[in-house]
Amino acid sequence: MKKLKHQSPLSKHAEAEHFFAELEEKIVQKLHAEATSDDGRRELLRSTGIHDEKLLDEMAKLGITADGVIALRLIPLVLVAWAEGVADQRERTAVIAAATRLGIHEATTAWILLDRWLTKHPPGLCVDAWKRYTHETFAKMSSTAQNRLVELTQKQMIEVAKSSGGHLGIGKISKKEEAIIHQVVTSMRLQAMLQ
Repeated sequence: MKKLKHQSPLSKHAEAEHFFAELEEKIVQKLHAEATSDDGRRELLRSTGIHDEKLLDEMAKLGITADGVIALRLIPLVLVAWAEGVADQRERTAVIAAATRLGIHEATTAWILLDRWLTKHPPGLCVDAWKRYTHETFAKMSSTAQNRLVELTQKQMIEVAKSSGGHLGIGKISKKEEAIIHQVVTSMRLQAMLQ
């Protein structure tokens, strides 16, 4: 106890950050174990209707469970947040606001996954899983609904890009952000055409 009284605020902050990083890692490990279990896989299949085995495998590797699958919907926003190499606080806030509008709340699996992807650049496997997820989702939608989802995703990505003020604070969307937005929209439109 005496030791804590003499610790500097920076030292206490570092200890708290270390504690929460360890706690987060344990939670993520638990999610991975749950997602890769037979029960977790059956629940994911039952709740989503996804039959693409490769997608189910990718989701399990990412720790995505049945209640976390909605986080995949926000991968395009996460990619825009990371476009400049760092997801800054304003971009993180914009992504979290979009998540909240989708009904994702703190302490849910989707929130934990999203927070992790905004803290550490998500692996390439996330993009592959998102593409497969979009394909599966579009297969169940009308062309009108597909177009609305593409437009909504594009609008949300633009909001994230504009939230940081563009490159060097100029107040516009950077070239890197524009490129990601274009790639995602093109990919989604291609998926819609394949249905």
